[in-house]
Amino acid sequence: MVGEHHALEAELGVAPLEPMRLIRSLRIFVDGEARRPLGSASLGTLNVLYLALLELGLEQRLKGAEIAHVLMAIEEPEAHLHPHLQRLIFRRLLRDEKATQTVIVTTHSPHITSVADPRGLVVFRSGADQTEAVAASKADLAPEEWADIERYLDATRAEMVFARRVLLVEGFAEQILLPVLAEAEEIDLDKLGITVCAIHGTHFASYIRFLEALQIGWSVITDGDPVVEGGSVGDKRARCLLGNLDAEGEPEDAGIFVGETTFEFDLFGADGNNAEAFLDVMEDMAPSQKLKAEVGEWRGDSPDGDDFMRVVSLIGKGRLAQRLAGGELQPPSYVRDALRYLAD
Repeated sequence: MVGEHHALEAELGVAPLEPMRLIRSLRIFVDGEARRPLGSASLGTLNVLYLALLELGLEQRLKGAEIAHVLMAIEEPEAHLHPHLQRLIFRRLLRDEKATQTVIVTTHSPHITSVADPRGLVVFRSGADQTEAVAASKADLAPEEWADIERYLDATRAEMVFARRVLLVEGFAEQILLPVLAEAEEIDLDKLGITVCAIHGTHFASYIRFLEALQIGWSVITDGDPVVEGGSVGDKRARCLLGNLDAEGEPEDAGIFVGETTFEFDLFGADGNNAEAFLDVMEDMAPSQKLKAEVGEWRGDSPDGDDFMRVVSLIGKGRLAQRLAGGELQPPSYVRDALRYLAD
């Protein structure tokens, strides 16, 4: 059209030659060779990327002496984040000690709570006309007790920090079956904000002090464990617990409820339908024909407590509780009292 002397020297290209324009045209792609643009990335991926870039930017400003200290406040970061990512990211942010950085996180995530130092937990709740704040650090606990609390608050049991009231029990069987027993009493644990927590032992005192520091209501259910000479180890345990908490009066008045024997045997004897449910499940799950026959004989004659618990142990308390949780059971009186204590 214009001849050789006036022709344009045109060619195809994919990037500008000027350095600044080239830098401004850089884009981040994700998912490796798929090279997906950020616009198609998940919100969780974008949250991780944002936190990484934010931290890099703040580190650059700290190194350049533009700022002396970083106060990072993050609100509800758990949205769209995989549980493993929640723990990985906030274990790093909350546990890595940096003299130049302070991190404050508001969250409803037990996964984030599980990797935080329990001494740094602060709970906010609505009061009559104001928001009230309580700090776990006020709990009078020894260093080894704080270490126990820290190990205890995994992603499942950290839910206790968000509860309005907590029912502390000894083991897994109680934890599985208490919601079923509450339902029999027409008590909805979730609606009342009640969490059942098994401490896998009888060392309740440190957990109670921790809950009281956070002003979370509590109750305790523990086995009676009668002794041959008379009396009950459970009653002594309850009295000792009262003393450790500097409380007076009867254990029930403070929220400590003691069974007659063991949880399983008390539940077995609480109601005829309970006994039938136990025997059906135990006969089905007994690991040998000899044990199946022994359980079958109990239908006409109630078992001795020691024999009953021997078979329960051979089947496995947890396995038995999980199977029983599929049916309808009535609570023993002391379990009913503990549930009512928290519900009322």
